[in-house]
Amino acid sequence: MVNIVVSKYKENVEWTKKIKNHKVTIYDKSDQPIEGSIKLKNKGREGETFLYHIVNNYNNLDEVTVFLQGNPFEHLQILVGWRAKLTDDEINIVIQKMDNEINDESDFTTFYQVIYNDPSKINGVDTKIYCEKYYGHSFDYFTLAPGAQYIVPKRFILSRPLEFWQNLQKAMFSEELNGYAQEQLWFFAFTHSMNYNFGNHDTEKSKCLMSYSMNHTPYSYFLKK
Repeated sequence: MVNIVVSKYKENVEWTKKIKNHKVTIYDKSDQPIEGSIKLKNKGREGETFLYHIVNNYNNLDEVTVFLQGNPFEHLQILVGWRAKLTDDEINIVIQKMDNEINDESDFTTFYQVIYNDPSKINGVDTKIYCEKYYGHSFDYFTLAPGAQYIVPKRFILSRPLEFWQNLQKAMFSEELNGYAQEQLWFFAFTHSMNYNFGNHDTEKSKCLMSYSMNHTPYSYFLKK
């Protein structure tokens, strides 16, 4: 089964009601959580939410988990030629793609986004230091997708012990682990490696803009890498 895990704060998540083929789990960090959601304290941004889900479902994970923000569509500019926003009709197409393209056999990839490599100290955060402290490895460049929105088969989560994820969650809840740093570290958390076959953001954006659209998406692009 596919589980769409949504980290909500104040976003409108009515779009989740259009998902018919998958389970949806909404974690709500707002003061007025919506009906059917799981209430969490507003600590640690979306990273802590995703880690909470991993820690509390480690022994009962779905075959594939899709980690999304409350408004995942603001990160999908590549699908529409890098316009700032998707139209309502385009959002509905993405929801249909989510429903029909993602399944129990999906491999690890990002969620219809550009994936690229950034150096440490982006957003004023020295990710290298956090990586050394919490992962025990040192890198100068980090493979990532914006917003940490990934499609993750459970074997990638189970490739690390529960204690690893618990340590990250505790650090994010206490805000000792910076949210922007963890955004750069999710790819490594799941895959145990960086993929330097990808270029920087502008390079990967240019490659996608030349060839990909709503019909031929970055999802298939990344699976070929």
